Amino acid sequence: MEYDVIIVGSGPAGMFAAKKLAENGKKVLILEKGKDLDKRTSKDLMCGVGGTGTFSDGKLHFTPVLSHKKILDLCGKEKYERIVKEVDETFTKFGVDSEYYPKDMDKVNELVNECRKHGIMLYVRKTRHVGSDRLPQVIRNFYDYLLSQGVDLQTETTVKDIIVENGKVKGVVTDEGEFYGKNVILCPGRLGARWLQELANKYGLDYKYEKIEVGVRVEFPASVLKRFSDEMYETVFSLRTPTFDDVVRTFCPCPNGRVAIEEYRYNDSTLVCVNGYSTSKHDSPNSNFALVTEINLTEPLENTIVYGKTIGLLANTIGGGKPIIQRYYDLKHGRRSTWERINRSYVTPTLKDVVPGDISMALPHRVVVDIMEGIEMLSRVLPGLNSGDTLLYAPEIKLRSSRIDTDQNLQTKIKGLYVAGDGAGISGNIVGAASSGIIAAEGILSK
Repeated sequence: MEYDVIIVGSGPAGMFAAKKLAENGKKVLILEKGKDLDKRTSKDLMCGVGGTGTFSDGKLHFTPVLSHKKILDLCGKEKYERIVKEVDETFTKFGVDSEYYPKDMDKVNELVNECRKHGIMLYVRKTRHVGSDRLPQVIRNFYDYLLSQGVDLQTETTVKDIIVENGKVKGVVTDEGEFYGKNVILCPGRLGARWLQELANKYGLDYKYEKIEVGVRVEFPASVLKRFSDEMYETVFSLRTPTFDDVVRTFCPCPNGRVAIEEYRYNDSTLVCVNGYSTSKHDSPNSNFALVTEINLTEPLENTIVYGKTIGLLANTIGGGKPIIQRYYDLKHGRRSTWERINRSYVTPTLKDVVPGDISMALPHRVVVDIMEGIEMLSRVLPGLNSGDTLLYAPEIKLRSSRIDTDQNLQTKIKGLYVAGDGAGISGNIVGAASSGIIAAEGILSK
């Protein structure tokens, strides 16, 4: 049987592409490396139906800044705003009823101006927070709808290669055999970035390395972030450090949230990182966010993915395969933390499966200096952040994928072969990935 479109990956990019195509009469097959929703648990964070987003914090961002800008550059503001609106309406249809932030723009503008006085940029984004406890049901509703539209979805199937004849894609090769399709969309997610890069090398597809971000997850009393999160929920700060003039920023803030483990499984190793989440109940006394420094590489090493992975594996070695936790006081005074020191802290860690240690033994000196200077600068608008009891977890690494070269419809130079989502370096969050899936689908429909 030949399909109109074969989609590799059932994350937001794959699901939204399938929806658009099926609703326009196309016969679609989704091949997913991970497990079905019924078999998937919170331990299967990185792959499976719904992608990484299924068990994520469930933040939906709708303003074209930060990682959204990549797609905005592809399709223009008017088209992107239409697509983002479609993504929002789709999530609402499948059960998202969360309120919108910001609430009061006058108050938010006051916060923005306050940050500017201290050399800090505060990004303002239209946001909805679903919650890690509610998002799986939204994905279930979406999944059931795709099946009702005639989409074939096959899980626990690893795609090994694509089939190309005379410069045109003909299908894919899996561990179970070959599947044929007139078009193929590759959207394997962040975990599939390395595989997609290897595929690009094999078929001569151009790509460029993106920056990575390396740092820690910072945990502190919820009161520290409250006046910002009450108005904006999603608070992303960016600044330049005085010593190295590096860009340091926060991302993925989790008001009244918890710190969690995030694993990247590679063929030869497992990289254990940290992340954060908030449920819809917001029942934690702590808040947390990632605090990272941007790293760009040139000659002789341009592969930022390999560099980031190397840093993470060193941290894992020092932590005995677990993340490292350290009090900010101990980091400033050049000593490792112990459970005795952490237990007398006023901040109780929400992630217990960690090893007390010294983050400066794991992360590059420049990154450690950036982290400490970033905390001190942010404490000007977030009083209490630089308390000695603030907890730091490492490694927090945002491994951005290589950006595959495409046209404005996300088609590669191989006719009928499209890419979408985080794995292709096109997006960096749920809404961005979903939007890229729609762009690829519309490119196919336009033919």
